[in-house]
Amino acid sequence: MTKLFAAIGAAREWLTLLVVAGVGAWLYVQYSEARAERDALVTWAEVTCAGAGAPFEGSAEDRVDSNGKAVKVTFERGQRCRTAVTAAVAFKARSDQETAQLLADAMRARETKAAADSALARTAAEAARDAALRMETADAEASATNRVDRPWFAALNDVAGLRAPRR
Repeated sequence: MTKLFAAIGAAREWLTLLVVAGVGAWLYVQYSEARAERDALVTWAEVTCAGAGAPFEGSAEDRVDSNGKAVKVTFERGQRCRTAVTAAVAFKARSDQETAQLLADAMRARETKAAADSALARTAAEAARDAALRMETADAEASATNRVDRPWFAALNDVAGLRAPRR
Protein backbone atom coordinates (compact mmCIF):
# COMPACT_ATOMS: atom_id res chain seq x y z
CA MET A 1 0.00 0.00 0.00
CA THR A 2 2.89 2.30 0.71
CA LYS A 3 4.31 1.63 -2.73
CA LEU A 4 0.93 2.60 -4.25
CA PHE A 5 0.88 5.93 -2.42
CA ALA A 6 4.49 6.51 -3.39
CA ALA A 7 3.64 5.83 -7.07
CA ILE A 8 0.65 8.18 -6.90
CA GLY A 9 2.79 10.85 -5.21
CA ALA A 10 5.44 10.53 -7.94
CA ALA A 11 2.84 10.80 -10.74
CA ARG A 12 0.82 13.50 -9.00
CA GLU A 13 1.51 16.09 -11.69
CA TRP A 14 0.30 13.75 -14.47
CA LEU A 15 -2.77 12.73 -12.50
CA THR A 16 -3.61 16.37 -11.83
CA LEU A 17 -3.23 17.08 -15.53
CA LEU A 18 -5.56 14.18 -16.39
CA VAL A 19 -8.18 15.35 -13.87
CA VAL A 20 -8.02 18.93 -15.16
CA ALA A 21 -8.29 17.67 -18.77
CA GLY A 22 -11.28 15.47 -17.83
CA VAL A 23 -13.07 18.35 -16.12
CA GLY A 24 -12.28 20.62 -19.07
CA ALA A 25 -13.71 18.06 -21.53
CA TRP A 26 -16.83 17.69 -19.39
CA LEU A 27 -17.28 21.48 -19.25
CA TYR A 28 -16.81 21.71 -23.04
CA VAL A 29 -19.52 19.09 -23.62
CA GLN A 30 -21.87 20.86 -21.20
CA TYR A 31 -21.28 24.20 -22.92
CA SER A 32 -21.89 22.61 -26.35
CA GLU A 33 -25.20 21.13 -25.17
CA ALA A 34 -26.27 24.43 -23.61
CA ARG A 35 -25.38 26.30 -26.81
CA ALA A 36 -27.31 23.77 -28.93
CA GLU A 37 -30.37 24.11 -26.66
CA ARG A 38 -30.12 27.91 -26.80
CA ASP A 39 -29.87 27.87 -30.61
CA ALA A 40 -32.85 25.51 -30.85
CA LEU A 41 -34.86 27.79 -28.55
CA VAL A 42 -33.97 30.90 -30.56
CA THR A 43 -34.94 29.11 -33.79
CA TRP A 44 -38.25 28.04 -32.25
CA ALA A 45 -38.90 31.59 -31.04
CA GLU A 46 -38.13 33.06 -34.46
CA VAL A 47 -40.42 30.57 -36.22
CA THR A 48 -43.20 31.13 -33.66
CA CYS A 49 -42.85 34.90 -33.94
CA ALA A 50 -42.87 34.74 -37.73
CA GLY A 51 -46.08 32.72 -37.52
CA ALA A 52 -47.57 35.33 -35.20
CA GLY A 53 -46.53 38.08 -37.61
CA ALA A 54 -44.03 39.88 -35.40
CA PRO A 55 -40.23 40.01 -35.31
CA PHE A 56 -38.34 38.33 -32.46
CA GLU A 57 -35.34 40.63 -32.52
CA GLY A 58 -35.48 43.94 -30.70
CA SER A 59 -36.08 47.04 -32.76
CA ALA A 60 -36.84 50.71 -32.60
CA GLU A 61 -39.30 52.79 -34.56
CA ASP A 62 -40.35 56.40 -34.78
CA ARG A 63 -43.85 57.18 -33.58
CA VAL A 64 -45.90 60.25 -32.80
CA ASP A 65 -47.07 60.66 -29.21
CA SER A 66 -50.42 62.11 -28.10
CA ASN A 67 -48.99 65.67 -28.25
CA GLY A 68 -47.93 65.22 -31.88
CA LYS A 69 -44.26 65.03 -30.98
CA ALA A 70 -42.01 62.48 -32.73
CA VAL A 71 -40.55 59.93 -30.33
CA LYS A 72 -38.38 56.87 -30.82
CA VAL A 73 -39.87 53.73 -29.26
CA THR A 74 -37.47 50.89 -28.47
CA PHE A 75 -38.72 47.31 -28.27
CA GLU A 76 -36.74 44.71 -26.36
CA ARG A 77 -35.93 41.34 -27.88
CA GLY A 78 -39.12 39.28 -27.99
CA GLN A 79 -41.44 42.09 -26.82
CA ARG A 80 -43.36 42.47 -30.09
CA CYS A 81 -43.51 38.72 -30.49
CA ARG A 82 -44.91 38.24 -26.99
CA THR A 83 -47.62 40.80 -27.72
CA ALA A 84 -48.53 39.15 -31.03
CA VAL A 85 -48.61 35.65 -29.54
CA THR A 86 -50.71 36.85 -26.60
CA ALA A 87 -53.17 38.45 -29.03
CA ALA A 88 -53.29 35.24 -31.10
CA VAL A 89 -53.95 33.12 -28.01
CA ALA A 90 -56.69 35.51 -26.86
CA PHE A 91 -58.26 35.40 -30.34
CA LYS A 92 -58.18 31.59 -30.36
CA ALA A 93 -59.78 31.40 -26.92
CA ARG A 94 -62.45 33.93 -27.92
CA SER A 95 -63.19 32.18 -31.22
CA ASP A 96 -63.35 28.78 -29.48
CA GLN A 97 -65.81 30.17 -26.97
CA GLU A 98 -67.96 31.79 -29.68
CA THR A 99 -67.86 28.59 -31.75
CA ALA A 100 -68.99 26.55 -28.75
CA GLN A 101 -71.81 29.05 -28.13
CA LEU A 102 -72.91 28.88 -31.78
CA LEU A 103 -72.88 25.08 -31.70
CA ALA A 104 -74.88 25.04 -28.46
CA ASP A 105 -77.43 27.47 -29.94
CA ALA A 106 -77.70 25.36 -33.10
CA MET A 107 -78.21 22.21 -31.03
CA ARG A 108 -80.91 23.91 -28.96
CA ALA A 109 -82.64 25.15 -32.13
CA ARG A 110 -82.45 21.66 -33.64
CA GLU A 111 -83.88 20.07 -30.48
CA THR A 112 -86.69 22.66 -30.38
CA LYS A 113 -87.49 22.04 -34.06
CA ALA A 114 -87.38 18.27 -33.56
CA ALA A 115 -89.78 18.56 -30.60
CA ALA A 116 -92.12 20.80 -32.62
CA ASP A 117 -91.96 18.40 -35.60
CA SER A 118 -92.70 15.46 -33.30
CA ALA A 119 -95.69 17.25 -31.78
CA LEU A 120 -96.95 18.19 -35.25
CA ALA A 121 -96.54 14.61 -36.48
CA ARG A 122 -98.41 13.32 -33.40
CA THR A 123 -101.23 15.82 -34.03
CA ALA A 124 -101.39 14.84 -37.71
CA ALA A 125 -101.49 11.12 -36.82
CA GLU A 126 -104.30 11.72 -34.32
CA ALA A 127 -106.21 13.79 -36.91
CA ALA A 128 -105.78 11.02 -39.51
CA ARG A 129 -106.98 8.38 -37.04
CA ASP A 130 -110.01 10.52 -36.11
CA ALA A 131 -110.76 11.16 -39.80
CA ALA A 132 -110.57 7.44 -40.55
CA LEU A 133 -113.00 6.74 -37.68
CA ARG A 134 -115.39 9.44 -38.96
CA MET A 135 -115.16 7.99 -42.48
CA GLU A 136 -115.97 4.51 -41.18
CA THR A 137 -118.97 5.92 -39.31
CA ALA A 138 -120.16 7.94 -42.33
CA ASP A 139 -119.62 4.94 -44.64
CA ALA A 140 -121.64 2.73 -42.33
CA GLU A 141 -124.49 5.28 -42.33
CA ALA A 142 -124.28 5.61 -46.14
CA SER A 143 -124.38 1.83 -46.55
CA ALA A 144 -127.54 1.67 -44.49
CA THR A 145 -129.36 4.29 -46.63
CA ASN A 146 -127.45 3.54 -49.88
CA ARG A 147 -126.79 7.23 -50.41
CA VAL A 148 -123.88 9.57 -49.75
CA ASP A 149 -124.61 12.96 -48.31
CA ARG A 150 -122.81 15.97 -46.88
CA PRO A 151 -121.38 14.22 -43.75
CA TRP A 152 -119.95 11.43 -45.96
CA PHE A 153 -118.20 13.96 -48.25
CA ALA A 154 -116.92 15.89 -45.20
CA ALA A 155 -115.48 12.65 -43.79
CA LEU A 156 -113.92 11.84 -47.20
CA ASN A 157 -112.32 15.30 -47.28
CA ASP A 158 -110.97 14.76 -43.75
CA VAL A 159 -109.39 11.44 -44.79
CA ALA A 160 -107.84 13.13 -47.84
CA GLY A 161 -106.52 15.96 -45.67
CA LEU A 162 -108.66 18.59 -47.38
CA ARG A 163 -110.31 21.50 -45.60
CA ALA A 164 -114.03 21.60 -45.10
CA PRO A 165 -115.88 23.57 -47.78
CA ARG A 166 -116.82 27.16 -47.04
CA ARG A 167 -120.47 27.98 -46.53
